[in-house]
Amino acid sequence: MRLILSLSNNYQDFGGRPQYVSWAKNAGAQTKSDDDFYTNEVVKEYYKRHVQRVLNRINTITGVAYKDDPTIMAWELINEPRCQADYSGDTVNAWVQEMASHVKSIDSKHLLEVGMEGFYGDSFPDRKQYNPGYQVGTDFITTNLIEEIDFTTIHAYPDA
Repeated sequence: MRLILSLSNNYQDFGGRPQYVSWAKNAGAQTKSDDDFYTNEVVKEYYKRHVQRVLNRINTITGVAYKDDPTIMAWELINEPRCQADYSGDTVNAWVQEMASHVKSIDSKHLLEVGMEGFYGDSFPDRKQYNPGYQVGTDFITTNLIEEIDFTTIHAYPDA
């Protein structure tokens, strides 16, 4: 059994994306919405610091840094990213590229994935009829072509 550790959440549960934006706003950063998580430099720096601390954290039981821990299979950048400010997925893609590079600069041993639901944006306009979630601001196909992303997941909710 191996762990996929999610580094953040799109939703307010456990703080998530809204908490980062709130911290930045309280520190004086100009923010308008939770979508600023992907573009605001202060918010992105907070996320990078969080990643740095998690990956370099020493397990108090084993004495092994998380970035060297074989029980961790992969890092997930964020659970179910969404960006209503940009339906194309370009904003999320730019963020994934930047953060994936950051994670890999600290830990090149573990696999890395995004944590997407599987919606694709404008890259396949002829398929929008089969993809009712295209307006959530992600593009599953182009995001998972980013070089630092090692594998993909889809969050399916068949009973929903």
